[in-house]
Amino acid sequence: MYKGEFIMNLKKQGMILKIVSAFVTGLWVAGLIIGSIYLVLLAILIVIIEIPIIYIKRDNIKEMFQGDGEVVEDERTQLINEKASSMTLGIFLAVIIYVGIIILALRNSFPEWVLTGYILIGSAVVCLVIYGISRIYYNRKY
Repeated sequence: MYKGEFIMNLKKQGMILKIVSAFVTGLWVAGLIIGSIYLVLLAILIVIIEIPIIYIKRDNIKEMFQGDGEVVEDERTQLINEKASSMTLGIFLAVIIYVGIIILALRNSFPEWVLTGYILIGSAVVCLVIYGISRIYYNRKY
């Protein structure tokens, strides 16, 4: 098999993975809407079956999903994406923390919302911990 057939084969495999992913997403959504645990379990089973296949093809993932044209990404685009994602994370966490604090401040008026406030603040703290761990990891890696 020459390189052209190999790339075409990768494109077909990528299309199959896209279709399976769309099907799994449909199962998740249908299972959540209908309230059927069996559809959700089927989706989880398909993902578990799909993981080894993706792991085997991990070196060719870019070729499988890339379009016909070659994607060129320069350092400027990467820097813009990094800054945008950092800004998004910061704003999102700030909004979550402020909403959680406001809900907790109103606990005398709305006691049924206290748990929601704690969950929002807890989620923000978990997100900050994950962010900190990933920063440490990438500082050591690069």
